[in-house]
Amino acid sequence: MFTRNEIERTLLLHHPSRIKTISLPIQRLAAFESVGPHLSSLVRFELFGISWHFNLDPAVEFLRQHARLFGTIRELKLAGPNDVRLLQKPGLHSIMKAIKSPQVVDLSRYKEATKDLNSYEFQNRDCLEQLLFDLDFIPPPLPPPSPPSPLHPTLATASFLHEPRQVHDLDHSVDLIRRCPRLTTLQIGIQSPTAFKWAVSRYDVDPSTMQKLATLHLSSNKTSTVKMALEDCVYAFRDTLEDLKGVALRLSPVDPALSENPPFFGWTWPLHRLSVLSLRGELAGWFDMNSLRFCPRLTELHLTLYPYSPVKVDYLENVVLAPRLRVLSLVGRWILTDRLLGTLGDGLPQLKTLTVDGCENDELTGKGLFGGLDKMKALKTVEVELGQRVGGLMREYRVARPDLCIRMRSDDAPWFEGEVRVMPAFCP
Repeated sequence: MFTRNEIERTLLLHHPSRIKTISLPIQRLAAFESVGPHLSSLVRFELFGISWHFNLDPAVEFLRQHARLFGTIRELKLAGPNDVRLLQKPGLHSIMKAIKSPQVVDLSRYKEATKDLNSYEFQNRDCLEQLLFDLDFIPPPLPPPSPPSPLHPTLATASFLHEPRQVHDLDHSVDLIRRCPRLTTLQIGIQSPTAFKWAVSRYDVDPSTMQKLATLHLSSNKTSTVKMALEDCVYAFRDTLEDLKGVALRLSPVDPALSENPPFFGWTWPLHRLSVLSLRGELAGWFDMNSLRFCPRLTELHLTLYPYSPVKVDYLENVVLAPRLRVLSLVGRWILTDRLLGTLGDGLPQLKTLTVDGCENDELTGKGLFGGLDKMKALKTVEVELGQRVGGLMREYRVARPDLCIRMRSDDAPWFEGEVRVMPAFCP
């Protein structure tokens, strides 16, 4: 009988030079040690199943050996068990340093990786194109530097001159990023609202020196923080942004003035390349829809509200300022009315996918809902969850529109004996 390790090695050694990606749990890494010297074309290395008690030294040695022999690995992904977020543990710095010319570093499932961002050592920082961190984790602020000792002013001054410059406004959290000239994709949580002021200054001086950021996903615990950082980025990377996402992880303190007049977030300059815009949390309710006028290529808009987020009834009507939308997702307490559905139906002729989940619908009738959907001539898929009343209407509508794929989350819920259920229609 062959063991699992022997079978794996036999398969891998059949054509090892053709293998470009290895994805395996850390428990299985030992089985690949003898195969490593033959993987001359390996480009992507994914290691998952990592938890606090695993020793990462074998992974570091595997990467170091491959760098000495070939140096072809360009992409790295680390994750915890079953791809859940991994808690911080020693050894990550060594893994970073072991890759010769990293292009993609995916730590989006490595929970606290952002905390040590500026201490990572890359052999060739100029190669880095994609850097992904966990959006749900915001690194804590560094403590302010200790004042010089009054007992030895001369020694204290001399020591201070040789120490790295301390930054008091938390902009240090992206020091590494500004030094990566080829960076095109960034996903990171931030602590400071001025974290990207340096990008604004650089763009104003010489736009040609800016990174060509195409995908930018930012998050923060404070809505005002991510709002200000996004506005800086939208200005500084206006010529290259294609996919923009902003996430406010927590609700702001209750303020009646903000409920009536939210501090709008938006821009008044063209973003000619932007095709995907995603806003989550209060940031979605603060967004100035008039900004859509300056996004001529926008094809996807995702707006997600958290519970208790204030929103105005007519807020969504200006979505039609992006007439080329093909995907529209509305999740949370958005208010749906007959008038809104009619407006969207008339103003979004290219819409193919519509998602409405958890929206308020007291003013929405079956006639208004179906009339709006009928106007969307290009519509192919509707994902809807709007409560029992609208759910019953959508099941009737699904029977009348076999050409339309209508998905309802309630159809997957457990049901009881005697309950009559209409099974989901097949998507055309």
